[in-house]
Amino acid sequence: MNKVTTKQRPGTQIKANALWEGSCTPAAARTAAGLFLAEDAPDLAFEGAIRRMTLPPPFPNTIIVLSEMGSELPGVKVFGYPDSSSAKLLAAALEVPVESVPRPLVTQVSRRPTEAFDIDMLLSNLRETPNIVLQGPPGTGKSSLVLALIRSLAETEAMTAEECRFGRLVAESGGDVDSFLKDASACQVPPVIWEFVQLHPGYAYDDLVRKVVPRTKDGVMHLRTEDSLLPRLCKLAEMRPDKPVILVLDEINRGNLAAILGEFVFAIDPGHRGAKVRLQYQGLGLAPAVSVPENLWIVGTMNTADRSIAMVDYAVRRRFRFLEVPASPTIVDQYYGSDSAEATVARKLFDECNLGLPSRLQIGHAAFLEDAEPSVSWPARMARKVVYNVFPLLSEYVKEGLRDVGPVSFNDEKYALDGQRAAALALTSSIRGMLASPQ
Repeated sequence: MNKVTTKQRPGTQIKANALWEGSCTPAAARTAAGLFLAEDAPDLAFEGAIRRMTLPPPFPNTIIVLSEMGSELPGVKVFGYPDSSSAKLLAAALEVPVESVPRPLVTQVSRRPTEAFDIDMLLSNLRETPNIVLQGPPGTGKSSLVLALIRSLAETEAMTAEECRFGRLVAESGGDVDSFLKDASACQVPPVIWEFVQLHPGYAYDDLVRKVVPRTKDGVMHLRTEDSLLPRLCKLAEMRPDKPVILVLDEINRGNLAAILGEFVFAIDPGHRGAKVRLQYQGLGLAPAVSVPENLWIVGTMNTADRSIAMVDYAVRRRFRFLEVPASPTIVDQYYGSDSAEATVARKLFDECNLGLPSRLQIGHAAFLEDAEPSVSWPARMARKVVYNVFPLLSEYVKEGLRDVGPVSFNDEKYALDGQRAAALALTSSIRGMLASPQ
């Protein structure tokens, strides 16, 4: 047993943390059990236990409340989730029923460190170097992680991420980018300004840096040179040097990033931020040379399982810090609650589907996260998600010699990667049987 630390609220209760497996404070990992000692007013302790367990994780899976501390036989209540094995064991040992508490659902990326990654770690890395690429197999939450970082920065000034998006800010100012960039006061308001770009094989230098476009004036067509997104964000960052501007480049290995960036391959280098580069297209009213400020953060995402597109150019790679976001069974446990029956099923499916796969090709944890409510339909929904989303990818891996194992094993049964309808029905039955069996 670990050392118990107490927090006393005069006249109400003592909350004892760090019991058994850790603390039940909001900044700590979910624990097996927490303890409330009620000196008086036990109802407040009961309410506090329920409130603590119905908030999103991290919080304990079960809480023991001890009241009537002055008597020889103190009162005992055990609060736990309906599917919590630890709550059942504690209640049985103490010979009391479990006070059932609905299990909360995890819907957002946790700020707490996991074996995968978290937004605090991403923010720390961006403060050290302004160019980051999050790489890992699909379904590991790379894009969600970047958006969670943006949300956290926006919330420091009680704003939403969408209210801080560059495109929306321009639209709300009348739709003219140049007018918005001349309004210094408007540019200073948001705590962060960001924009999201999805790269693909057709994305080019013209789309991100500078382009020549046809325009008609007085019935006569002429060519005009215009800045695209990146130079505009550079100008914006110069106007607000103490606040970040974030450019998200999603799926960077689906486009030719060296060709898309052009001269900016040099300008974005952390060692050359502030150095101006002359752009290949020049035009009236445009700056002939542009520099990238320190506070313009570029965050890319890259799927390591994407084999149809060539690797990122080495010259570009040297300018970025690459951070791994792996498929994480820990996040599967966190989503359902580590001691729940659903977590046991989902974790086993995660392990079996990823059996023998290298980390770059593994199936991301998002493929095994399915809303546990309503519980009666969860086995069928989980089975369909695995069979129709995961099995086709595993089948391709087998054809390409990337996966040595053919069928997926689960609960002492083997499921062929083809014949989806039969596999979904059989897997549903197996999951129901596993949930019904005692843990």
